[in-house]
Amino acid sequence: WHLNSCLITPHTFAHHFFDGTVFHYQGTCTYVLSEQCKNGLPYYRVEGKNEHRGSTHVSWTRLVRVHVYNETIELVKGRRGEAKVTTPFSLSNGTIQVYESGFSVVVTTNFGLVVSYDANHHVQISVPHTYFNATCGLCGNFNNHGGDDFRTRQGQIVSSDVVFANSWQVSGDDEPGCEARCGGLNCAACTSTQTALYSSAAHCGILQSTSGPFAACHQQFPPQNYVDSCVYDLCIGGGYQPILCQALNAYASQCQQSGIQLQSWRRSGFCEIQCPANSHFESQGTGCPPTCVNPNSTNNCPLPAQESCICNPGYILSGGVCVRHSDCGCSFEGRYYRSGETVILDNDCGRRCSCRYGSMTCHSHRCGPLELCDVEDGERGWSYHTFDGLTYQYPGACRLTVSKVIGSSSQSHFVVTTEKVPRRQQGFSNVIKIEAEGTQISIEMAPSSKVQVND
Repeated sequence: WHLNSCLITPHTFAHHFFDGTVFHYQGTCTYVLSEQCKNGLPYYRVEGKNEHRGSTHVSWTRLVRVHVYNETIELVKGRRGEAKVTTPFSLSNGTIQVYESGFSVVVTTNFGLVVSYDANHHVQISVPHTYFNATCGLCGNFNNHGGDDFRTRQGQIVSSDVVFANSWQVSGDDEPGCEARCGGLNCAACTSTQTALYSSAAHCGILQSTSGPFAACHQQFPPQNYVDSCVYDLCIGGGYQPILCQALNAYASQCQQSGIQLQSWRRSGFCEIQCPANSHFESQGTGCPPTCVNPNSTNNCPLPAQESCICNPGYILSGGVCVRHSDCGCSFEGRYYRSGETVILDNDCGRRCSCRYGSMTCHSHRCGPLELCDVEDGERGWSYHTFDGLTYQYPGACRLTVSKVIGSSSQSHFVVTTEKVPRRQQGFSNVIKIEAEGTQISIEMAPSSKVQVND
């Protein structure tokens, strides 16, 4: 492992510490992933919020929140090319940069912190060596000694991954029942038949094959921990191929970000990448793709080549979407907006501004009687009708709990949540999630009126 990198991978919420330790955790609270814990260095804190997707035995990262220089940047599941606002952008006089690289949105600072999230499941945090023995949280203390990484917020070294992880729950995250209900790899035992099958070279075993496409990376990143996590994930998912692909991608991404180029491991019918409109897949694409804000970003790019969806000739990235150069958006007051985008600006929501072909036009604006001024990006929310007859509207695109069993009730546990999920240029879909008796069902009502269940 690189000494200064921490990796959070999908399904098992597997943490690869700065110091090389690996642990698995399935809770769905908000946790401190990494934080500066000693004075004298620039302060930062990275938090991660988890969720269940189909099974309560596993958890995925749905939101990453970076606190640095009195700024807060949120990277949200499903919002590729966005971080609260459209990328790229900079904050605090350029000391914080946010941009898209490969399949991830990346936050960097002038003191060397790098946080990347692929808007689905994969998080990586890197800190410079100046933070040696100066970090805390789920990524550990970065002192090159794995034996003391399970240090709780209170400073106690424990053996239980559940006790350790729960201690780093973010204060104020009062979601009942979000703690893990089981620990480590014991949450779902693999049979001997499953272990043999999924450890073979046709599945997870390809990672450790000395003649396979990942062999060039073995010396720097021993693959055994990845194989173990991959086998566990496939046991949970019944051999579902996308789970295998995500496990292989986690290892490949770590290798490429360290400058190690691999043989092509994707093939027709196996882990193919379907790129968005007006783009194509490149296994060694530039880490600095041209954007409307910086069309010459590939020149002297400091980032290693990585798997990417690269815009076709004649197209360029505009907030994560490939558009013709003539359809680029607007750089306005330190932010970038796509062409056709309309936003509400100012603390009092006093301006309504629209971007058209590179020009921003603003008019005075006032909120209506059913609107609040903390509307996110000007999006009007949903209406809610409570059990007791109250009707209200909620602005924004957050996740809300509609109903759940609270406290120590003897009633069967259930949780119903609702969420607005961005669907690129097609607006938002409404997603209802029902969790009961260890099973989670997602129902998506797309703008096309199509209903998808657990897709």
